[in-house]
Amino acid sequence: MWKLNFETITPLHISNGNQLAYNLEYITVDDNVAKLNLIKASKKIAEAKLFNFDSDYKFYKVIKIIEENKNLFSDDDYEYNIYAETSFMEYLKGERRDGKKIIQEFVNSNGNFYVPGSSVKGMLTTILRRDISTNPLGINPNNASIADKFVITDSNFIDSENFVVDVANRPPAINLITLDPGVEFNMEIRKLGNLSIEDLKNKLTIYSFTQLKKAEKIVKKFKEEERTPKGATAYYKVLEKMINELNLSNDEYLVNLGFGGGSYYKIYSDVKIPTFKSKKRGKKEEEAHTTFTVNIENELYQLGWCKLKIEEE
Repeated sequence: MWKLNFETITPLHISNGNQLAYNLEYITVDDNVAKLNLIKASKKIAEAKLFNFDSDYKFYKVIKIIEENKNLFSDDDYEYNIYAETSFMEYLKGERRDGKKIIQEFVNSNGNFYVPGSSVKGMLTTILRRDISTNPLGINPNNASIADKFVITDSNFIDSENFVVDVANRPPAINLITLDPGVEFNMEIRKLGNLSIEDLKNKLTIYSFTQLKKAEKIVKKFKEEERTPKGATAYYKVLEKMINELNLSNDEYLVNLGFGGGSYYKIYSDVKIPTFKSKKRGKKEEEAHTTFTVNIENELYQLGWCKLKIEEE
């Protein structure tokens, strides 16, 4: 059995596809965001007779009623309660923010956060440069054998104190629950199947730094075209920091997981990144990416970077 030990270098977001609505699915408590247990919260709302169920309510009115009565709820009514960055709390107070108060939720089970094994398996497939239709990591449907089965667990549960609500700095702004830098989690490969650990280690050694340099080269071009320092300049600074300041030991590898890292790190290194026509640049084709950054104490971080150690047990 092999153990994958991760440590986050930058904030990490892995979405479960759920979006939380302000004063409907979450409320703010001091500097925190609390996700409501809808069954418990609904029971208290009904007992307090906050609504006349024979009447119609406009959406903004429902939100206002919950806001005015949120002291009705206690810790027992929350699925989790996590810190929110000052930028997010200020964001909520801004005018005309009603449609932008949605929070993209992190993967969890009944309020217990974890990193799914499927996200890591996708990362491994990319780095190994496998075509899943012809060279799958697990069982090949064209030549099925149970001996080829690949089994990876989800991570251990990660304490909610390690999570925060951030605002991702790319229009349109997206509010994300992210895992803090410097947090460790692990998962186990219970069965290797078609995976060669030595092959994986060799490709891990070169893959991410190759992709970082590739991204730096492309972003530098956009940075030089900017009339005023803006998005490309900010992203370039983040890349420089990652490349120049990252200190890895011989048995550590660099990987990018989850949302927001950019297509530079999500495709095979010899596959061309898809392009699109930019209206701002006279319909000139540009490489597509999904890079997001978050601002923590006035320092930018790109999402998703982790250290990885692989151990045999």
